[in-house]
Amino acid sequence: MSLEYSARLGRPGRGITVIIKPTQNSNYGNLVDILDEMRIANITSYAIVPQFTPEESKLLASN
Repeated sequence: MSLEYSARLGRPGRGITVIIKPTQNSNYGNLVDILDEMRIANITSYAIVPQFTPEESKLLASN
């Protein structure tokens, strides 16, 4: 099953999936804080991804 197909199809009953992308400037405390927020919001499906798309990199550089 391709990623595009999965994204279009969705996964009924699983709720939201959050993608966490920490920057080079983030620290361990930042990651712990966001994981705490995931628990508070009862979000059980998340992924920590270290890569950024070229568009995301441009957006971060412009800030």
